[in-house]
Amino acid sequence: MMVEEPASVLALAVGNEPLTREVFGNIDSVSKVLFYCLATLSVVIFGWGIWRRVRLWRMGRPSKAKVDWRAALRGFWAKVMTQHTVRRSRRRAGIIHALMFWGFSVLFVGTILIGIEEYASLILGRGAHDPVIHKGLYFAIYEVALDLFGLFFLVGCLWFIRRRLRAAKTSIGHNALDWVVILSFLAIGVTGYFVEGLRIIREATPHPELSFVGFGVSKLLGGLGVNEANVDPVHLALWWVHALLVFGIIAAFPYTRLLHVIAGVINLVSTGKHLGQLEPVTLEELEETGKVGVERLEDLTRQQLLSLDACVSCGRCEDVCPAFEAGKPLSPRDVVQGLHQAMDALSPRSGEGESDAPGLHGEVIGAETLWSCTSCSACTEVCPLAVDPVRLIVDMRRFLIGEGGLSGPPAAALQKMQRSGNPWGLAKQDRFDWAEGLEVPTVVTNPGFEVLYWIGCAASYDRRAQKVARAVVKLLEIAGVNYATLGPEERCNGESARRMGDEFLFQELAGHNVETLARYEVRKVITHCPHCLNSLKKDYPQFGGDYEVMHHTQLLSQLVLDGRLKVDSEAELREGKRGRITYHDPCYLARVNGISEEPRRLIEAVRGPEALVEMERNRSGTACCGAGGGRMWFDDALDERVGGSRVSEVIETGAQTVAVSCPFCLTMVGDGLAAKAPHMEVVDIAELLAEVIEEPGRSESTSM
Repeated sequence: MMVEEPASVLALAVGNEPLTREVFGNIDSVSKVLFYCLATLSVVIFGWGIWRRVRLWRMGRPSKAKVDWRAALRGFWAKVMTQHTVRRSRRRAGIIHALMFWGFSVLFVGTILIGIEEYASLILGRGAHDPVIHKGLYFAIYEVALDLFGLFFLVGCLWFIRRRLRAAKTSIGHNALDWVVILSFLAIGVTGYFVEGLRIIREATPHPELSFVGFGVSKLLGGLGVNEANVDPVHLALWWVHALLVFGIIAAFPYTRLLHVIAGVINLVSTGKHLGQLEPVTLEELEETGKVGVERLEDLTRQQLLSLDACVSCGRCEDVCPAFEAGKPLSPRDVVQGLHQAMDALSPRSGEGESDAPGLHGEVIGAETLWSCTSCSACTEVCPLAVDPVRLIVDMRRFLIGEGGLSGPPAAALQKMQRSGNPWGLAKQDRFDWAEGLEVPTVVTNPGFEVLYWIGCAASYDRRAQKVARAVVKLLEIAGVNYATLGPEERCNGESARRMGDEFLFQELAGHNVETLARYEVRKVITHCPHCLNSLKKDYPQFGGDYEVMHHTQLLSQLVLDGRLKVDSEAELREGKRGRITYHDPCYLARVNGISEEPRRLIEAVRGPEALVEMERNRSGTACCGAGGGRMWFDDALDERVGGSRVSEVIETGAQTVAVSCPFCLTMVGDGLAAKAPHMEVVDIAELLAEVIEEPGRSESTSM
């Protein structure tokens, strides 16, 4: 058979002779009735499985956040159909997953279109060779598209089978049902092509080469002796095998990891990844439930319970978890899967919110596991299905705090925050001592200020961090920024308390600060601590504190760009500090708040672009220093701290200096280097800039 040129194929497709094929060719009426009965049964089993999961989800508390349906539709395209979130990490696996997803989606849509054709033909009384829509150019595009995307689907199946055979010791979760699913998918794809090839042999379809894979299979089968005389029983038998495999997958969908296709899509489009944000607890909720935080599964929100079904145990979160890397008893994947298994074991009762759920603390999730988290959000950021282990952990920490389940130094730090307004428990009147010898304006002495410099507890009381505050003040003075500080009126912002789970202590501190800031009509805030930045920017608006918050690297970078801060190019040479420098991105600056380029611009302005040596993990993919989530106040031995690998990574760069932009990182990285590489210097970027800035004398104060 000669293959016509594309032009003649198109002419045929739109000409008088219809380009089409029979939908139920070789399928007798009894088989069709049985087909529809089995199809209905598989859909019923599917529906029951989904309804059971929905009942489990609805045991949780209603989520406070309202769904923005416009954003949800945009998110469906951006996050689901493009597979962007899957392709960000494990790039090869992400691309293959995307091919498999696109292949599955097109085959699914193609099956629906075939169904529409069949039902339309029945309603309109059309014959098998007189289709309603399944003909002409549409049919040509349909056949090519399904064969092409079917190949994508098969490539994905084969690749994932190969990976599972070779990756028994990776962080990927393994389940016997996973093998059943992936092998069933492979069998569906292969039998589909063979059914197509057999159909081409038995039907005189115009231009069968449009179904290019099936056409090739027909040639293969023809060479094996299959022809028009003996094809019918083979075709019917394989057609049933293919149909039964499809019905089996439909029925099994809600009972296997395939459920993530539904739960994951809902989770992705109904919740954004609001890194660094937590839901507040109200006194009304406390009075109603008699407890704070999550003790049992029904204390989680419905969204959180749904997200447990979205998790496929891919292990991406475990791969990036600094606590897991440091040998702590925490795997974000295991936390989510542990909760998921607890939910699987439940039988929801008739009433919403009722279950036979046991407590979570103890056998399901250990306290030491929960306290190991640094809340760095690496797990949440990397999850392609928007599961948020950090919020799950903090919610469970809240219950432990409410039950008095924290002791030792971290508990003492919380007590000191409440008593003295800082985690060191030092005197409130000493909070402004860092500014001794400087003429630092306060909101009282400079009531017309434009920007408030939030000092934070570390720079107020820690001698090393005080140098950072003094450097920032020097730069603000030289640039002529109209700023002020709260002086002794500042209190701890409560960020550590909130991440540790002491929600009401945080709210007490936040309420005091919001009241103080409102009294002085603060609108713009600059802070050198990313944790203060995140709390003021994302926590405080929940309690009426809406401010424009900037990190000091953002403001200083803009001041350099505007020419208000000028680097003395000879200063570094005079000081003999032209060595290489590496930069450590703080989690709450780069990952949680997306600020990573401004610090680098400042380093390049000070040392030149050739001096900066990047670590392998940088920007939003940075590695945690180990101090977040309240871990700063845990009395870990140096060799047991989270973040030890980050110190090793710093040393491996061969740089002479490591720059940071967070007082927690200054301490943690500094301690690690003091033990392993005392020759390396750890400095805040503001200190680097202050050393080489031109000092024309105190500038006349100008507007920002």
